[in-house]
Amino acid sequence: MAFFLGVAFTNSLLMGEESLSEGGQAWILELIVFPLFALVGIGAMLLEHRKRASAKSRRPDSHDTDQLPAQSR
Repeated sequence: MAFFLGVAFTNSLLMGEESLSEGGQAWILELIVFPLFALVGIGAMLLEHRKRASAKSRRPDSHDTDQLPAQSR
């Protein structure tokens, strides 16, 4: 997902620059709005990853607590 948002960010900037040099009407969307949405999406993904990583580090190892102790025969 981060890759696609990065590609969208780059393409928006390139298309916006081209539209601005040609005198197009949509340069504001392509240079300001679309890249801003892509950056917000990337930031949200980074925050979610950071929350998951910190929650995982606080949690005890699940593979040790879920197993029952071995019973002798």
